[in-house]
Amino acid sequence: MAQASNTPFRNLIRSIGPGLLFAGSAIGTSHLVLSTRAGAHHGMVYIWIILAALIFKYPFYEFGPRYANATGHSLLKGYRDQGNWAVILFLVVIFLSMFAVTGAISAVSAGLLSTMFGVKLVSAPILAGIILAISVALLLLGGYRGLDILIKLISLVLLITVLIAFIAVLIKGPVQPMDDFQVKPIFEGAGLALLVSLLGWMPAGMEASTMNSVWTVEKIKTTNYHPQLRESLFDFNLGYVFTTVLALMFLTIGAFTVYGTGIILEGNATQFSNKLLKVFTTNLGAWSYDVIAIAAFGTIYGTLISILDAFPRCFARGIRVLRYPEINKNREQNIFLKRTYQGTLIALGIGGFSLFYFSRTSMIQLLEIATIMAFLLSPIIGFLNLRAIQSEAVPISHRPSKTLLVLAYIGLLALILFSVYYLFDLLNTFMK
Repeated sequence: MAQASNTPFRNLIRSIGPGLLFAGSAIGTSHLVLSTRAGAHHGMVYIWIILAALIFKYPFYEFGPRYANATGHSLLKGYRDQGNWAVILFLVVIFLSMFAVTGAISAVSAGLLSTMFGVKLVSAPILAGIILAISVALLLLGGYRGLDILIKLISLVLLITVLIAFIAVLIKGPVQPMDDFQVKPIFEGAGLALLVSLLGWMPAGMEASTMNSVWTVEKIKTTNYHPQLRESLFDFNLGYVFTTVLALMFLTIGAFTVYGTGIILEGNATQFSNKLLKVFTTNLGAWSYDVIAIAAFGTIYGTLISILDAFPRCFARGIRVLRYPEINKNREQNIFLKRTYQGTLIALGIGGFSLFYFSRTSMIQLLEIATIMAFLLSPIIGFLNLRAIQSEAVPISHRPSKTLLVLAYIGLLALILFSVYYLFDLLNTFMK
């Protein structure tokens, strides 16, 4: 953020948007569900794991707005410059994950709405379908500008409510552990699945870097203002710090209210929401009900509507760069983008709902499938981002520092090695 210290204040404010959308897509499942569960099941030891993930994955996300600011195009153009194989590989990655991600997040949204706000007239799957239908309609009507305004409002409400809950938890202090409480292992069984899930989505899936670059380009188009690099990075860093702070808050809330009690935060969407609400009201009092309800639903809904916009935008632009040799803003390409975005958005809403409605797995299991898949596929997108940011399309003045590149290579190696470790552990489990 120090880079933006000499930037006129109004230009900084004007550039804010894509970073908060990135935060909106991140703060949700990885924070409300995974960070809270990590603290609840393993305590504050996860603070180092979360910080390590945020540090080593930072360069790959930062390359998104950096590339968009430097070239005026999203990272998808950077992938196409490497060859059509890179674009196709990215499209396969997001296609494999976007329906599972949407289904899991809509499940959590429906569970929270049903439990915390007393919506009992319809089942959780049908409620998820209603939420998805409303969200798809909002995006079709409002586009990027409407999403930008909505996410800023959600972020403000979210920060206030989570901060109130966090302060209340600190004042109350950690719960007293049971006499026979045993610490659960992190690197095996359910503990390893949770660890890989959190690493896969802390702060978000790696495809969020590409989404951020798309939002940066959209921001430039809708405002007719191309920010300086330091302004774009200020916006991104603001969102990244926001996700970091809230991740640590949710971790602390889980550790202080559940860790040591023997309570396991699992089950379907409704069961998970019931357990979460009961934990808070038991430890903090009935007054916390409304605060937690608003914070929880705001957290998860911000993620849902962000990814509902991001996946179709990325998919539409990926198809565009494959179809058109030259990327420009002519009428033909704009119509193609709009129609492909709308069609993909509707298909994503229907597909996410169908996956949740017909799936026999619990919400936590569906979430683990989506997040573990995101972790295993993340080195692919990280590798593509590294190549794109060092290409000739990016001016020397806009390229990352050697320190940031070294951190990226270390992070990529760590992601690959841990993915191999997890796959070997999974293989050993199946062979037993």
